[in-house]
Amino acid sequence: MLAGIPGVEDVPEVVVLNKADVADPEVVDRIRRRERRTVIVSAHTGAGVEELRALIARELPRPDVAIDVVVPYSRGDLVHRVHTEGEIDHEEHTADGTVLRGRVAEALAAELAGASVRG
Repeated sequence: MLAGIPGVEDVPEVVVLNKADVADPEVVDRIRRRERRTVIVSAHTGAGVEELRALIARELPRPDVAIDVVVPYSRGDLVHRVHTEGEIDHEEHTADGTVLRGRVAEALAAELAGASVRG
């Protein structure tokens, strides 16, 4: 189904198997050997959950441009994008606009710089 989508081969994939506490160990071992990136978890016992979290944290793309900007209230669309696309370390509402400190992708950083009261 995904084969027709351009670039799908480049998307990182992690296979997560739940119910490790009740699964047949031989089946789990077979799947683990066949799938190169498999994490076995048990939502019931919590086994494997930290390993899964660590793997996700390593594999997710991270924004790489630090920002320290004041976004005018008229540009709430940019504040929303920072919330959805970036990482916010500090947010404050002042008379001039929304103060944002954090990290975003390069293109969004350029848009913020163009709209910012300071930055």
